[in-house]
Amino acid sequence: GTGVLFFLLSFVVPNLTRIFIEMKQVLPLPTSLLIWFSGLIQAYWWAMLLVIVATILGIKEFIKRPRGRYIWDTLKLRLPIIGQVNRKIALSRFGRTLASLLESGVPLITSLQIVRNIVNNVLIGDIIDEAMEDIQAGKSLNLALSRSAWFPPVFRQMVSVGEQSGDLEKMLYKVADAYEREVETRIAGMTALIEPIMILVMAVVVGFIVISILLPIFEMNQMVQ
Repeated sequence: GTGVLFFLLSFVVPNLTRIFIEMKQVLPLPTSLLIWFSGLIQAYWWAMLLVIVATILGIKEFIKRPRGRYIWDTLKLRLPIIGQVNRKIALSRFGRTLASLLESGVPLITSLQIVRNIVNNVLIGDIIDEAMEDIQAGKSLNLALSRSAWFPPVFRQMVSVGEQSGDLEKMLYKVADAYEREVETRIAGMTALIEPIMILVMAVVVGFIVISILLPIFEMNQMVQ
């Protein structure tokens, strides 16, 4: 779709523009806007590309800094819709990795340290650090996780049941499976919604271009008649 738009704006529209200019025809507003935008792309495409590249590089450099990384990781968890998906992915990864490590006989504190690195999120890492401090002070995993609102009540309840029953690994696997299913359902729904929206937007844009091109042609035919 993007390639078609680029072709229309870079080649088709400029050629038609020359014809309209030679005929000294008064152009409709949509056509004038289209010609202006096409000329803008032709004249400053390199500047637009430069801005895009500079923005990407700037974001990458910003994320490398501690403060920037913290803001970026926080945004990933708090953005509408996408933030919820990222959060559930992190919760699933936390639960499954911790369950696997505990099942292999790795001590809880060591397991949490490993999970902290695997989750790869500064905000979540700080929460896990606080939880490890509470566990070392004698608190249970459930109470340690309750210190932060990032872990949902359902997650903490499953951990509590696992600790009381002596089958923490099984409960962690279950909660990880539940969040994975939620993520799959949410992504499938988002994909099903995004595709028709993209098609509709592309159809509107292409339709505007086609109408803008045809309007002066129709007017020329009327003048000839």
